[in-house]
Amino acid sequence: MRRIQVVACLSLIFCSTAAFSQDGALSCTNYITVIAENGLVVDELNPDERRAPASMVKLMLILMVAEGLDQGLWTLETPINVSLNAQGMGGTQVQVKAGDVFTLEAMMRAVCVASANDAAYAIAEELWGSEANYLLAANARAKELGMKDTTVRSVHGLPPSDGELPDETTARDLAILSCACVSHPQIMTWVGMKELVFRPGESPKANTNKLLLRTAGCDGLKTGYTRAAGFCLTATAVRNDVRLITVVMGCPRLKDRFDVASKLMEDGFSKVRRVRLLAADTLVDPAITVRNAKQTTLRLAPDHDVWITAKETDFPQMTFETTTPKLLQAPLTEGQHAGSVKVKLAGQVLGETPLRVPMAIEEPSLLWKLTHRVQEKAEEIQPAIGG
Repeated sequence: MRRIQVVACLSLIFCSTAAFSQDGALSCTNYITVIAENGLVVDELNPDERRAPASMVKLMLILMVAEGLDQGLWTLETPINVSLNAQGMGGTQVQVKAGDVFTLEAMMRAVCVASANDAAYAIAEELWGSEANYLLAANARAKELGMKDTTVRSVHGLPPSDGELPDETTARDLAILSCACVSHPQIMTWVGMKELVFRPGESPKANTNKLLLRTAGCDGLKTGYTRAAGFCLTATAVRNDVRLITVVMGCPRLKDRFDVASKLMEDGFSKVRRVRLLAADTLVDPAITVRNAKQTTLRLAPDHDVWITAKETDFPQMTFETTTPKLLQAPLTEGQHAGSVKVKLAGQVLGETPLRVPMAIEEPSLLWKLTHRVQEKAEEIQPAIGG
């Protein structure tokens, strides 16, 4: 196999957009906006500074519960028993009592909509056996996800007791975690709920994420606040098949986290485009030699369309990397795979597809082979005679 690097001369005409953010322009200390499908950064400010995430640390619990559902480790009807430790958790709660039993579904709604610390702790104890076991699993999962600057020290994100350390993470790591979360439909159902009635007859509890009501396409994810963390928000929205994730940390006022995240979202959607860079009905260079056939060369076609979501300014920097065989041998079947093509940006693969044979090529008859061989020999001899 040979590898052929081709710099893509993508003759797409894009309008440049000035960066919205500058240091000090927004009322927060840290933020990042990324494209959910590939993690490409749209905008950022101090994204790698380690900070307390407050209740946004619950996103790890939310992800791991959803993954356990997918793996069959538990179901939405799994009973969650409330312990004395969970009852006395403090902070935002749904006021569960020791000895209460709720379904996992009910408790996860309380976590995702009302940011209930008592429900979060009860879930961790029930599903992992103890808080300590959950924290071991959470930190292992953070490492697997590539969250290099994250240490999970609590289930809920509350301020630590005297002598203990807080949870630590970064805006970038929370964006990585959120990219994993948005791939789970169950999570998006939970975090997209605008309100919750936890017990029959109770007044509805509004979702702490107010962008669900004020930003077009917003359908999650999680808020957070402690005095040390400031007002924080991890939000996601989707428009025209483009999903963005914005993490905002260290806002001085409650409304700032929503204002900043909303502005970053609007700016992000103005910068990002989704473009079909490879179409399944096109042919890709180079032409490949075909043996044992009347047709001597063949260009392969993408197996499917390749759509890429990126900032307008990123598209001219992308490259195509094509891998093809040196030659093909007839007979060839239409649709047969014979290589691949990748779209890359700064070494990162943004999209790829197998390459396929676009048409059937039959092996010729024995008579044609003999005649063709005689002609080849004649052509080899002719120069010698003329010379």
